[in-house]
This record gives sequence, structure tokens and C-alpha cells, in this order.
Amino acid sequence: MEFLLDTAVSEFSTDTRPDEDFSYASCFNTVSDTLAASPLNIVNEDILENTKQLIHYIPETKDMRKLTAIYFTLTKSIQAEIEIIDAEGFNINASEHKQVLYYYIYLIFISVQHLIILFESEEKRKGKTPNTEHEAEKRRLSGLNTILASTLSTLCDLLSRQLSTILQGEQELVEFCDVVLKSAYSIMMSKETIKEKTNKSLLIKLLCIVAKSHQQNNQVSHRLTMALPFSEHLAEPIAEIVSTSVETYDNRNLLQDVLVSLSSIQDVGPNLAKNISIFLIKLSELLGSDIISFIELFKPFQDSTQTIRASTMICYGNCVNALSTSQELMEEHGEAISSLIETLETYLLDTYQIVRQRCFQALELIHSNDKSLINFKEYRYRWTIFSIRHLEEKSSFVRKAAVCLLKCIIKNHPYTVDDGKLSWSFYWNSYIDCTKLIKKFDNGVTYNVIRKEELNDQELSAVIEDAENQHEVKDVFEIVVGAIPEPESDISAGNLPREVVEIVLKRSFCRDACIFIRLLDKSFEIASTLLNSKIKSDAVSAIEYFVVGDAYDIASAKVGIKQMLHLIWKNGSNEDGNKIVEKLTDAYITMFLTPYEQESQANKIIYVATSLIKLTYNCSMADLISLEKLIVEIYKGKLVEVSRREKEDDHYVPRYTYWITPQVVDALWNSFINSKYVKEKRGAIIVLSMITLADYRIMQRKIEWLLNYGLKTYNINYQVTSFTCIALRRTIPKKIPADYVYPDFKAVIGQLKKILLLNTSDGDWFNLAEEALNTLYEIDPNADESATEVLKLKALEIFSDNEQNGNSPKSKTVSLSQLFFLLGHVGLKTIIYLEKCEADFKRKKQDNENKKNEQDMELDMIGGTNEDEFTDAVQNIKEKELLYGPNSILAKFIPILTETITKPKKYKNELLQRQATLCFAKFMCISPRFCESHLGLYLSLMEKSRDSIVRSNLVLGLGDVAVCFTNIIDENRSALYSLLQDRDLTVQRTCLMTVTFLILAGQIKVKGQLSQLAKLLVHEDKGLREMSKLFFQELATKDNAIYNGFIEMLSGLNQHLNDPSPTEEPFSIEKFKEVIKFVLPFINKDKQRNQLIKKLNDRLKLCSEEEWIRYAFCIKELIRRDDTGSKKDADSEKSKFYKEVLDTISKIEESDKH
Repeated sequence: MEFLLDTAVSEFSTDTRPDEDFSYASCFNTVSDTLAASPLNIVNEDILENTKQLIHYIPETKDMRKLTAIYFTLTKSIQAEIEIIDAEGFNINASEHKQVLYYYIYLIFISVQHLIILFESEEKRKGKTPNTEHEAEKRRLSGLNTILASTLSTLCDLLSRQLSTILQGEQELVEFCDVVLKSAYSIMMSKETIKEKTNKSLLIKLLCIVAKSHQQNNQVSHRLTMALPFSEHLAEPIAEIVSTSVETYDNRNLLQDVLVSLSSIQDVGPNLAKNISIFLIKLSELLGSDIISFIELFKPFQDSTQTIRASTMICYGNCVNALSTSQELMEEHGEAISSLIETLETYLLDTYQIVRQRCFQALELIHSNDKSLINFKEYRYRWTIFSIRHLEEKSSFVRKAAVCLLKCIIKNHPYTVDDGKLSWSFYWNSYIDCTKLIKKFDNGVTYNVIRKEELNDQELSAVIEDAENQHEVKDVFEIVVGAIPEPESDISAGNLPREVVEIVLKRSFCRDACIFIRLLDKSFEIASTLLNSKIKSDAVSAIEYFVVGDAYDIASAKVGIKQMLHLIWKNGSNEDGNKIVEKLTDAYITMFLTPYEQESQANKIIYVATSLIKLTYNCSMADLISLEKLIVEIYKGKLVEVSRREKEDDHYVPRYTYWITPQVVDALWNSFINSKYVKEKRGAIIVLSMITLADYRIMQRKIEWLLNYGLKTYNINYQVTSFTCIALRRTIPKKIPADYVYPDFKAVIGQLKKILLLNTSDGDWFNLAEEALNTLYEIDPNADESATEVLKLKALEIFSDNEQNGNSPKSKTVSLSQLFFLLGHVGLKTIIYLEKCEADFKRKKQDNENKKNEQDMELDMIGGTNEDEFTDAVQNIKEKELLYGPNSILAKFIPILTETITKPKKYKNELLQRQATLCFAKFMCISPRFCESHLGLYLSLMEKSRDSIVRSNLVLGLGDVAVCFTNIIDENRSALYSLLQDRDLTVQRTCLMTVTFLILAGQIKVKGQLSQLAKLLVHEDKGLREMSKLFFQELATKDNAIYNGFIEMLSGLNQHLNDPSPTEEPFSIEKFKEVIKFVLPFINKDKQRNQLIKKLNDRLKLCSEEEWIRYAFCIKELIRRDDTGSKKDADSEKSKFYKEVLDTISKIEESDKH
């Protein structure tokens, strides 16, 4: 019976099992002995059947020795057949050996199918077996890999022979190769079979031989193309097959066939697009410089889906890299390189973000190639400009890619004169000096020629135009009047003296550097906005970019480095690796706390301590608060990453890397005590006080040092002493440990009193006094008595008639200002102290109640102090005793306080008035009785005071009063809103900040004043605009707040337009529209928009002509933002209503035009 190979292959099933009477030993011995005698014996029907029985037995056995024996018997027989083919050559019996080859290739095919199942079974068992069986698993998998390698190697040997002498008909060879390819395809489609490098390389070799030696390009190409859509793991191996075919077998047709087939696919789904992309990128990497020969085959992919188009851009980058490493290739393919780069630049404006992103990545790939011979001078500027442009685009992925390209450009810049630093001052000064020298040569003729050429490039000249036009240097860069070169003169390097040529080249070099630095300045300005992005990857990219900028000493990066400090407060999850806080701490460690490795240990400690101190320089209070949190994070150290196996070890102990070591702390103390520079002493005590938040013992052990070096009143430095006070407070941790021992603060308290009694006109004393009082109330158990003593002594100093005091009127005015400050702050601290006592009482009572039994609780009800009684007692002290009690020291000074603030013409001293009103504002927060009786005076001062600082302080104070006594302020909130239109910008900002806090915190409600806040959205001051935008963004998160207040806001804006106030900033219809466009998107609920449109439509019938225009504008903006255009039911009632409204508005607008 004739054996039909195709039929046999198609009818095969892996479910087939051996006959019931099958005996492995008998069958194997028969087959192995017979085939060992001659591989031609396979044509014997019994032997063929027994061999098939053995192969069908494979799934049933777990014995690797039996499996190996079966497969090796088969492969050895084929090897023997190969030897016969080699020996007989062209004299071989074609018909006999054709049948032999058919049988063997069929047997190989079915054995491979079973082998693949064995591989997949092993993969499924992974992780499900006990640890004791892991080694057995490895041995079994190793055995399967050996079998597969032997099978593939045998096939490669067989296909390497001239089989056309046996398979003489074209169809016979195709049929035979088709079964080989089916076997190869089955192996490829299984992930497990080609994990082993040997197996993969043999499979690649097999396919390349079939394609090249047996002219089966079409079949191989078809199989590869067919495999790609279903298996992501095959994308790179297929690229290796195609590239090996080109490089090792000189078969370019296979690559061409595969690329043409892939580019002609019409319906490319997302999975196929992804796999094609991986394939193309890998292929471009493997082909190296040979890719240029096939670059035309890549171009059709430019018009494919966005994913494939994006990958094509990376391919172009790989191609440019491959061609740019050799001078010979550069000369031969220069135009092609330029063309490819131009294509990348063009596709930076593609409509799809993934394409734009990959273009940037391709440009980064090109620029980061160390071996590239491309002259990047021209590209450097262009790519920097492109990157800056895309820093502001919508896609965060593209922004990140643009930042990466900028980092690459900086790292590979050519300006290495100043140790690679990109210092503007260095290159700018050199540029100016060279310009002056060139001008002196030949009366400026050479300079004029050079300058005119420079100005021809307007885009680059504009970058440093502002710097060149500054008053100090404007003359340096002007054309020399009257210096006209003769027609015959040739201004070239060959006709100039050598020293002049050197200056010209140096000047050109410095000018290029200045342009480059100015471009980077712009990039850092935009990058600083990314730090505040809601998208974490933006912030992470910006942090990394600023770290690079700092490494190259770019001045404009310094602002962002300080700004990114506030990211320490970012919270949320750390998914996708966007660990902002971790990235920030790593950045600061890299920039400031990582000394050079070659330095000695002592120098490393000094470097870290000095860097920490320098971080405090030129910091605002907000900066210091953020720096404090950052330093605490760094002080805690970073967990050393270890492998999972190490973590699972029973003896595993977490290890940390520390940058702020005890030795660094000692160095900081040394700077605090011994430094001659106040700035350094201040920085040292600031850092030490920050570290104390993490470990209170650092400060507790050194109280004597703080007393002797930080609290001295001789040659006092107010800032150092202020931070010493803060440090002292932190010796008492927030959570008191059980073993905590309170230090002896007696000497410290005495020194704090001396500081509070200093008579000085230095304004820094007030900040110091505030910190000193705060510290006193923290460390002194009798703080109220100490404060009373200080107030009495201060009053005695002012009002004593003892002439020996020698106080001049001016000195007494200063002292009185100090007294008012102390009175106000003592009042506040007393309130805080009472509230703390109340909270402690409630906490302790709750703790006791949790421990008591029922009988104890009954006894407490009879004789214990209950919570309400304690609260009432505290309230009574605040309301009736602190400012009204007969024994209250604060009450005794209220008459002189009111006398001072009500008669500013009599008491003209600015400092006195400011401290008096500040004290008055603090007193307003103490007692509701005092607040209510003096509210009229307070509001009058806030409105009429000529001092903007006084008005600002009173606005802030009113905010505090509103928090304390909401019901009192709610009726007078219009007075607070009125200062939004204050003549001083500082007062406006303070008022907006206060109002924003009170509204968002729910302390006061917005009733009719929303229009005043809305007007600030278009204020001329950027700061006010941004604060106002932030207010509306936060207000939108409150339930329907903007919707509920919109009509009232609209009425208020109409009033501003209809009846503008001469004292307020002009409010035009353009500004009105800008406000509406900003506010309306916050009303995003369909029902609310619908209701609002109906209300506004009703108003159209009853309003003036000017108001009609405004209401119509609002309606059109609301309907424009509705999604009715995409509704399936376009005939809904709402759609009809909207259309009717818009048609009516359009008709009226048209009639007005005519």
C-alpha cells in the first residue's frame, strides 16, 4: 500500500495510544535492532508500525531513559540514512530512499508533537511540586531539551544534503519540506521549546536551510508570517531567523518576502501590530549596516497603524546608528542618514502620541551612540528646540520622552572647556571678551562680516538677543560703523593671522554654548511646571532632569531643584514605579550627599555636613518645612535591596544605608559651636533641629551646648537663637516614651526670660520672641507664671518713673511695641495651653474608663469631675477671666491697647501700630465677649488703616476669628470680601488666601460674593489669577457649589459691567467671557446644565440688550459642552429644546447685524 505523506500527517492525532497488547521492551528491542542493522528497514510495515507504537507510547511513560532511547533510536537511524546518502551520492536509488525519507520525516513529525506536549506539561508543573522535587524537574527538563536539540540537529544534517537527487519531482521536495516546516512551526509555537538557546539556534538554522538550500522561501515566509499574529514570544526569534538568513546564508529573498507579506496585511489588529513592531525593531538591531539595503521595504510601514509606524521610527534610529559608526559608511550613505533623521523630525508632529514618543526615543538612540561620527552641532539646537516644544504637549508619554532626549543632549554636549559645566557666566564672559578682541583687529572689518553672518540665522540669534541687548553690553555687539570690507578682500581663516583665527573660533564656540545654555534655561523653566503635574511620571521625569541640570551646573536648574523640594508632601500609591518621594530623596542624596569615592573618610563626613548646611541657605519658611520632612526621610536611611531568597531566609536581618551618620551629626555640632560664620551656625542648628524630629536624643544630650552657644544674649544673632529655641522644644518628643526622663530646663527658662526682656529695635526680635514663648510653654510646667513675670518686668521697664532706666521716648516706644507683641502671644499661647489641658483630660479620662469596672464607674458618677464640667471651666476662663478677670494681667493692658489703635495720629510710630493691631487681633480670638464688643472697631481698622501690613494682618486675624467664632463673623463677611478689591496687591492676595481657606474649610458660606472671586480670574496679577483658579478648582469638588452659586455670580458680574466702580479694576465683556469659559466646565452634570440653560433662557425675555448678549453667550457655552450631538436619539425633548433655543438666539443675532 502506497504511503501518502500529506494524508498521514493530516490524520495524525496526539490522542493516539499504543495497542493493548503493546510491550515496550519487546517492541523497542525489535525496532532498535532492526534499524541498527539498516535504516532502510523502516520500509518494512511491521517495523514502521512498531516504531509508531513506540512514539505513541511516549505520553504514557515518565521514565526519561525510555523517552531518550526512543528518540535517539529514531535520530540515529536518520543519521545512518544520511551516511548512506553521502556515500552513494548521485548513484543512489531514488525511489527506495524517497520512501525511507518520507517515513522518517513522518515519524519525526509525530514524535515532535508529543515532545511539545511534554514540554508544556513540565511548565504547568512548575511551582506546584514540593521543593524536594525541584532538582528532578530540572533534570527532566534538561533531558527534554537534549532530545529536542538532537532532533533539530539531525534534521539540519539531513536538510543540508542535496535531497533533490532523491526527491526528484518539484512537488515531492515541496511536500517533504512542508512536513519539516510543520514540525518547525509546532516547535516555534510553543514558548517552552525555544527557551533553550541551543534549541532556538538549531531551529533558526533549520528554517534558513529549508529556505536557502531547497528554494522554499515562500513556504518559510508564509509560515513565519502566519505565526506572528498568535505568538508574541515569536516576534524576536522570527527577526533572528530572517537576519541569519541574510547574514549567514546570503538569502535576502526571505527577508523581502516576510516584509512584503507583513506590509500587505490589510486588517492589522492590536496584537498583530504589537508583534510586528517587536519584530521590526529586533530586525533593525540585528541587521546592522545591512539594513540600509532593505530600508525601502520598511517605508510602507510608515503608513500602517500607529503602533507599527511608531516602531518604524525606532528602526530608522537603529539604521542611522549602524551607518554612523564608520567613516566609509557615512560617506556612502550620508544622504540616506540625513533623510532618515528628517523623517524622524517630521513624524514628531504625528497625530498619535505613541509615534511622537518613539520619534524622540529614536533621536535619543542616535544621540547617545558613543561611536557615532555624526556632527550633532546642527541637530543639537534643532532637537533641543523640538524637545522644549513638546514639554508642553498633551501626552505625558511624549513629555517624558522629550525630557529623556534633553538629558541625553546635555550629557553628550561638546562644551568641555569648564570641566564640562554649562555655566552661563563662564561662556558669556568669554564670548564678550573674544568679541572685544576681534573688534580691535582691522578696525572691525572682520567682526562685521562675522556678525552679519550670525544675524542671518534669526532663530538662533533670537535666543540670546535679550542678553546681547542689555544696557551693559549692548555696545560690545554692535556693528562697527564705517568698517566696510573692500570688494576684493576675502575674510577667511586662510587670510587671517593665526591668533585671530583662534579668537574667532573660540568666540564661535562660546556663542554656541551661550545659545545652547539659553535654550536649556527655557527647558528648565517649563520642566518646573511639570513638578506640579497631577501625572506622577511628569514629576519623576522633571526630578531626573533637574538632577542632570545640577550635575552640569546649569544655573536655571537651581530654581527647580528648590521647587521640587515640596514634592516631599506628595502622597498616594507608588504604582508603575512612579515613587515620587523615593525619587526625590534619591535625587537630593545624589546631588548633595554623595561625596567622591576617592576622598578620605573625614572629608566625606565634612562634605555631607557642609552640604546639609548649605541646603538651608536662602530658604523661605515653606522651603525649610519641606526640607525638614526630606531630611527626616533621609535620616531614616534606605533599605538595602536583596534577593527574594535572602528575604525568605530565617536569619535575614534588614540592612539600611545611612547618609546622615553619627559622625555627620558630630560635624554639624562642631559647625554650630566653632564656626565663625553666622550663616553656617544658623544652617547647622536648623539641620540639627530637623534631625531631632527623628531622634530627640540628638538634642537632649546637648542642652548645655544649646544654652551656652545658642541662647547667649551677648552678641546675639536672632536667627540662630530662634532656631535654637525650636531645637529645644524638640527635646520633648510628641509621643513620650515610657523611659523618657525630662531634662532640667531651669537654666534654659531663665535665659529665655532674658531674651524676652531684651530692649531692641531689631525687627528680628519679634520672630525670636515668638519662638522663645512657644518654647517656654512647651518646656516650663509653670509657663503661665513665667510669662506673667516677663510681662510685669516689661511693663515696669516702660512705665517706671525711675530715671536710672534711662529710657528715651523712642526706646519706650520700642519697648511698648514689644510689650504689645508679648501680650498678644501670651494670650494665644494660654488659649492653646488650656485647649491642650482639655484634650489631655478627655484622653486620660477615656483611658481610665477603658480600664475601670462597673463599680468604679458608678463611684465616678457620684464624686468624679465629668467632662462637661471641665469644658465649662475652661470656657469660663477664656471668656470671663483672661481678658476680664480682676487678677488678669492681660486685662490691665486693654485700655492702653485700645487707646493706641484708636488714635493712630497721636501714636504715629509704625512699629507700635502694627504690633498693637496684631495684639488686638489675637485678643479677638480669646474671648467671644471681647470679640463681639470690639468687632466694630476691628472692622473699622481693617477698612481704614493706611498701612497695608496692618490691613493684611487684620485680614489674617479675621480669618482666625472666623474659625473661633463663626456665628459672629458670618454676619460681617462682606467686610472681609471687600478687601479683595483693596488698593494694595499684598492685601488682596492675603484676603483671597484667607477667604479661600475659610470657604473650603466650611467656616463661611459663599452668599453673593462669588462674582468678586470670579473677577480675580482675569486680574492683571498672575499670582492672584492662579490663586483664584485654584479656589474654583477646589470649590468644584464641593457638592454642587458652583452650580448653586452660578446665577448669583452671573448677576454680580452683570452689575460690575452695568455699573462699574471707579475704584476697581475695569471689567470688560472680554474678561466676562473668559471668566464664564473657565467656570462653566465645572458644571458637568447633564441635569444641572439643562436646568441652568432653562433659567438663562427665561432671563433672555426680561433683560436688557447688553445682558441678553451675556446670557446668550452662557447658553451657547453650556450647550456646546453638552453631548447631545453624540446622542443616539437626536429627537429627544432635550435636543429639541436646545435646538429651539439656539435657533432663537441665532435669529436675533442675525437681525441685529442687519
